[in-house]
Amino acid sequence: MKKFTAFLLAFVLLISCLPLQAFAADKVIYRGIVTHRFKDSYTKVYARMDKNSKALKFLDPGNKINITALYPEWVEVVLNDGKTGYIIRQRIDVTETVNPEDNPPYPVWVQPYYLEIDRTVEVKSDKDPASETLSTLTDGARVAVLGCEDGWVKLIFHRQYGYINSNDVSEMLPVAPDDMAAGTDVPLAVFTSFYNDNESRINNLRVACGYISKTMQPGESMNFNATVSPFSKENGYMPAPVLVDGELSEGYGGGNCQVSSTLWDALMQLQGITVTMRKPHGNSGASYLPHGMDASSGRDDLNLIFRNDYSFPIRIDASCHDNALFVAIYKGE
Repeated sequence: MKKFTAFLLAFVLLISCLPLQAFAADKVIYRGIVTHRFKDSYTKVYARMDKNSKALKFLDPGNKINITALYPEWVEVVLNDGKTGYIIRQRIDVTETVNPEDNPPYPVWVQPYYLEIDRTVEVKSDKDPASETLSTLTDGARVAVLGCEDGWVKLIFHRQYGYINSNDVSEMLPVAPDDMAAGTDVPLAVFTSFYNDNESRINNLRVACGYISKTMQPGESMNFNATVSPFSKENGYMPAPVLVDGELSEGYGGGNCQVSSTLWDALMQLQGITVTMRKPHGNSGASYLPHGMDASSGRDDLNLIFRNDYSFPIRIDASCHDNALFVAIYKGE
């Protein structure tokens, strides 16, 4: 395994800063419809990924759409006249994955690499040192990333891309491309979500990460609520904002939905995991992730339940550092 890991690392270093390819931008990857969730009478198709750009078309709820690319806040669609346009993600429902052998099910976003930060780095809003700093990470943080583009490591930050200067990165570590390549030190899947500076909420994230970091045997299920509860002071939690059905309130354990959501985004990359219960937040979803990538928790009707259907144990490793909540799934021992 050590020799194979060394080979993977060498391969990653060789290709790490090659330009990233567009995510299936030249063909239809999903089919869907304009959602009925909103009261508005129509949905705009924009000329660019900019709400101030020209509206190419106005679509009624139920109109069919062909999606050719996926972005953190937008989907790219091809119209009947052949023009390309953009729709905000929460305005659509996906009904079909085209060529599922080549394309992951919506809204799965495979993360092929991750970083183990060993110095202070800044996550920028663009591939420009002068652009906005979205987050500052320090030694010990771990972050799932998409790859390297124009000398910048690319990742998902809330509902946009974030970038870390590759000169500040020692190496991009590989995620196993299949079950055979995975091991106790090469993860099967990784995912990161970013959070804001709220001391009580961060405490709750860390507490919940500790509870879900465990090994699951083949056939074993995890009930997220049962695993991380009770949501009480005695169990280590503090009062913090809670998002339920799109509304904010205060409660012990506030923030647990971000842990269940980040875990779900890692699990959804794995064919050997069966999710038996998951419910998103309200129409707009959770703002710390691209729309459709959240999994609410905290009540009987809001829970994440899944089963390990692999023939081997899996180990969940979840942690918080700075503003990054990181979940990795490994083969267990």
